[in-house]
Amino acid sequence: MLSWIISTNEYYTDHPGGKAVLVNDKYELVNTTLPLFDTPEFNIHEYNIINDGASVMTLYSNPVLVNETWIQDDGIAEIDLSTGAILFRWSSLEHISLNASNFHLPKAGTTSQKRPWDWFHANSIDKNADGDYLLSSRHTSCIYKISGSDGSLIWQLGGKTSDFDHSSGFNFSWQHDARYRFEDKTTTTISFFDNAGIGMTAEDKTTGNWSRAVVVELNTYASPMTTRVLHSYDRPDHETSIARGSMQMLPNDNVFIGWASYGLISEVTQDGTPVMEARFVDETMSTYRSYKFNFTGRPQSPPVTRSIVYGSSPKTANTFHYCSWNGATDVNSWNLYGSPKNSSDSFTLLANVEKTEFETMYMTRGFVAYLYVEAIGADGKVMSRSIPTASELPRTWIGTFCTADGICEIDEHDESLQKPEHEHFGAKLDHGMEVTSLTKDALDEPMMLGIGLLVIIAT
Repeated sequence: MLSWIISTNEYYTDHPGGKAVLVNDKYELVNTTLPLFDTPEFNIHEYNIINDGASVMTLYSNPVLVNETWIQDDGIAEIDLSTGAILFRWSSLEHISLNASNFHLPKAGTTSQKRPWDWFHANSIDKNADGDYLLSSRHTSCIYKISGSDGSLIWQLGGKTSDFDHSSGFNFSWQHDARYRFEDKTTTTISFFDNAGIGMTAEDKTTGNWSRAVVVELNTYASPMTTRVLHSYDRPDHETSIARGSMQMLPNDNVFIGWASYGLISEVTQDGTPVMEARFVDETMSTYRSYKFNFTGRPQSPPVTRSIVYGSSPKTANTFHYCSWNGATDVNSWNLYGSPKNSSDSFTLLANVEKTEFETMYMTRGFVAYLYVEAIGADGKVMSRSIPTASELPRTWIGTFCTADGICEIDEHDESLQKPEHEHFGAKLDHGMEVTSLTKDALDEPMMLGIGLLVIIAT
């Protein structure tokens, strides 16, 4: 299944406060989650499906008026997806002191219900086998373990009043994506993305030279409790991700990291050897999180095509064909069928074309009035077929070679039109990715990037 969050937007009249969406491999709607507890907006930072799809952990943000200052109360909610019942609820204001915040205190009278003081800024939530939660707060630069039975704090890592001994020099700030990795009676291993962002100190200094992804072993049996960094992976370009970021442990023990800015992603082996690195060509684009896993999309809608004819006459024309199938991950090639008229017995195979990127473009030297395509899988079988679609004609042809409704009087015995020549081109997405390095090991699974739109990169 796939899930994503649609942020607040006044133009979405059915959900102006945003919502979370869960779909199956056919992109059919499984569940929709709206803002919780009458809060005005859906918290866009987390929607974590657990218990084999039975429930979801999410965050909520509720503006609360405290002593004439509007304060954002970030909280945890676990929801039964089948019934909508709230299985667990936790409030930051009820359990954490406002003094823990590293975020600047607003001036009196500058907050409002729509713009409250974002003192906590929860950004990820995880749950262990014992039912206890792991919560990351960006603006306290702290990771909390929270009891799933009564909501009390079991321990906190980092921040102004950490329960752990940091004399070894280990620190972090503005972190994201904290996850449980291993637990026994004496230790807990977690991973998270350390932004090393501003705000940790009074001088707004960073806690590191650049951002990194880390795996840390916590000795919770010792007194005081201690930390040990097991793995640390620096951002490849030695820059700082001022916001966002993610870290994923892959089944082969590789680590897949989303560095957020520029959509930079990288994969490394456990010892830090680079396997893959890529980024958006357009530097104005960024991501929130990035994932890599096996997903096979089986959309129920058919492929779509568009053909555009160029030339002064049908005899000298070239026809450009564009085909794509949004959401399909297993298309290997396209069969293109063309015809001088929209009749089932008049279509002939123009070519079999290898699928290139999201949209494949193909040119035939000659006039093709109608086109349909077949999506072909790796096994050579037809997966789906588009509907026959009329080509877009030059305006100068109307009234000369063709009627106003697009019917063209063409000599069907003209060999130049019956045996068109072909050329094949690859078409790129407007916001393409620039692969800076890549090894064969990185091509096993599709990659997913969380930006303003959902992008599945089938490798």
